[in-house]
Amino acid sequence: MRSRLLSFLFLFTISLAQAQNWYKGNLHTHSLWSDGDDYPEMIMDWYKANGYNFVGLSDHNTFQEGEKWIKVPRAPERRRTFERYLRTFGPDWVKYETGPNDSLKVRLKNLSEYRSYFEDPGKFMILKSEEVSTGYQGKPIHINMTNIQHLLRPLPGNSVAEVMQNNIDALVAQRRQTNQPMFPHINHPNFYYAITANDLMQLRHERFFEVFNGHPLVHNYGDSTREGTEAMWDKINLHFLKQGRPLMLGLATDDSHHYYFFGPTFSNSGRAWVMVNAPELKPNTIVEALEAGRFYATTGVTLETLTQTASTLALKIKAEPNVSYRIQFIGIRNGQEKAEVLREVTGTEARYDVTDERLVRAKIISSKPKYNPFEAGDVETAWTQPIARLQTPQPLATVKPLPSGHAHNDYEQSRPLWDALDHGFTSIEADVYAFRDTLYVSHNRPAFWNTDKSLENLYLRPLTERIRQNGGTVYPNYKDPVYLMIDFKTAADSTYKALEKVLQHYRSILTTCRGNRCQPGAVTVFISGNRPTETLKKAKERLAGLDGRPADLGKGFSPSLMPVVSDSYANQLSWRGQGPMPDEQFQKLKQLVQRVHAEGKKLRLWACPEDPVVWAKLREAGADFLSTDQLELARDFLLN
Repeated sequence: MRSRLLSFLFLFTISLAQAQNWYKGNLHTHSLWSDGDDYPEMIMDWYKANGYNFVGLSDHNTFQEGEKWIKVPRAPERRRTFERYLRTFGPDWVKYETGPNDSLKVRLKNLSEYRSYFEDPGKFMILKSEEVSTGYQGKPIHINMTNIQHLLRPLPGNSVAEVMQNNIDALVAQRRQTNQPMFPHINHPNFYYAITANDLMQLRHERFFEVFNGHPLVHNYGDSTREGTEAMWDKINLHFLKQGRPLMLGLATDDSHHYYFFGPTFSNSGRAWVMVNAPELKPNTIVEALEAGRFYATTGVTLETLTQTASTLALKIKAEPNVSYRIQFIGIRNGQEKAEVLREVTGTEARYDVTDERLVRAKIISSKPKYNPFEAGDVETAWTQPIARLQTPQPLATVKPLPSGHAHNDYEQSRPLWDALDHGFTSIEADVYAFRDTLYVSHNRPAFWNTDKSLENLYLRPLTERIRQNGGTVYPNYKDPVYLMIDFKTAADSTYKALEKVLQHYRSILTTCRGNRCQPGAVTVFISGNRPTETLKKAKERLAGLDGRPADLGKGFSPSLMPVVSDSYANQLSWRGQGPMPDEQFQKLKQLVQRVHAEGKKLRLWACPEDPVVWAKLREAGADFLSTDQLELARDFLLN
């Protein structure tokens, strides 16, 4: 088992036989809504005409919403830009006003007004985006927010890292509130050398940064004393690996601002983009595919196929006539701290099988000069995303187990499982979908089945390794079981069949029951959601129990079969923490606790207000678990 766990690879388990469906996109552009020099429709027209499938028009600290008029300067180039806009879309579309002294004002179209003009299902779409732009002590900090629904106002902080984290946390909160897929990415870290690798290493919930940006002032390659973005990338990922975190992924964008003048001093379209392998062209599938690392970044090189499994990186280039290619496999060897070129292949196909390397990615360098390059001498290049071995972080000696802590949807934390364990939580929740005998962890049905997100890979294997580290328990000197609550989102019996199959491989760490007699294990599994109640009642042996409901009380379910009873907070209480808790509600809660405890079970209320005032009343009434997404806040409350 140990060798199996140590050889488990963390990222990119894409099936070799899976069809590859590539979409070209740019996630970072600007228009006259902020500091771009052209109209949004003209920009979308260019991208669509040049073979892009999706674009995020990400103006600084604004959405393309509301009434906005701009004054068009008399400079000939600005008037020519307007005339081209008017000529392309016509006077019925363009709304403008002329005035004294040859003045000219133009109304900018809202995204909602022009979106349907360009979008074409399966061919072209626009992602609603914003570049949150702020800074710290004169250092510019820009973060793109892709597919957000509500405008985010820039938040301050007491360091570069804290400014970034506060704004990332605002997006994470919106994602949870809206249940819409969206993500942040750190823009051009070397813009005025404002953001270092050490700053990026401190971030939670950040999976993306720009390894290449087409703006002339961003110093992609660093200088004689400061490192370029590729060197930063490998350094960040080595740090993330040691923490057991998902890897940082590298984007390429053109960061276009200038659409009329072209050259090395301008920020032009077409300098860099991403190619995303997704089942279809929709916001949720593109976001999911990006988060799964199913993409490569490029300034012109196109791949015919790219396969990244747990142990293999293989690619085939869509070769152009009279162009030669070098494929560099770059990585960090086991026991080393710095990246190096592990192997270089001349040709259009290459494969790398991981042995003892900690990290491997590919860089494809062509002999074709880049048209309108970021820097003189640039050739067309592409970067794949890295693959890496999972490293189980060492347990924190200072962690105190929290018998009342339930980590709700733990997989949405920055480090699934490890965040919960490093905060001392003794109950952890994962939603699962069953597909072909595999359980995939997700709150919504996934757009595709990514085995990196399987219950086994996210929870069961890592838990087994942590228990091995601690000599048989999840926490040192904590003899009670840690609960793993699995919320079935697919049909009860078929999902249970898949769960039972995978749990058999982990019997050594699990509580096992025959009838009402149980052999305690380090982990006790219980099932919520679509519960296979009758199947488990009849089972001669069980590796999982049931999450009960108040309606199940008094029906003879034993604590071994039903260790926990759960209900929505709103089903029991209306008090949200404002003012004193009404006594009748407190008494109602207390009576429920007494009924649950009388049957030897634990009570959990889900979706309760994330407020220590509410938690205090739940604890006073005797509720056993506090269900929370705010791990640090809940930990501090429970410890105090």
